[in-house]
Amino acid sequence: MTTYIQPTPADQAPDTEYALLVPGLITVYVNAPTEAAARHELALEGADTIELHDPHPTVGRLTITGLDLVPAAAKLDKIDDTLIDDSLPDADFHISDIARVAARILNGPTFLDWTSTPGPYAVTGYLENKTRHTGIYTLSVVEGTLQLQHERWATPCAEFDGDDLPTLAEAVATAILDDLCRNEDCGESTADGEGYDGECGSCADRTARAEAPEPEGD
Repeated sequence: MTTYIQPTPADQAPDTEYALLVPGLITVYVNAPTEAAARHELALEGADTIELHDPHPTVGRLTITGLDLVPAAAKLDKIDDTLIDDSLPDADFHISDIARVAARILNGPTFLDWTSTPGPYAVTGYLENKTRHTGIYTLSVVEGTLQLQHERWATPCAEFDGDDLPTLAEAVATAILDDLCRNEDCGESTADGEGYDGECGSCADRTARAEAPEPEGD
């Protein structure tokens, strides 16, 4: 949401117009047959900045010129006239904060090259280990559920519940380690089911060949 503020005039300086990007909660009403359809409509209409045309809405000395919605973070507030209990966000931290703490846990006492990057408006977090070539894990809210998604797979690695930052970060770090091959120099996922004993398919094949008995001589 973009808000313009006209500052209080000062004798020593001329008026200056400030444009501020302000995160906040916005109530949006959508008529649709199902919640999924309503969220789909919100995603379509809220994909780009909503420009508010003249005359711009004003609140006191604030002028609102545009809205940038984050459809993935929408939480159901009311159905017709029925208010949904506990509809406000569960936590006072951002999803990117969970990713940041999860990266710290993955790195442990010695830095292991795990990095986190905040997504737009901090409602998405990205985790990656470029040294291991892990690819990017995305942490975001999908249809009201916090999910961890790897860029190579269509289904999420894990889903999470709760509102405690350390607990969520620990769960995310554990889910990433469970998804990855147990060999620390390998960044492949085990999600394809081709490996075993915590190894990806390629590493499992190498282990099997190394452990295979030597052929007996004639």
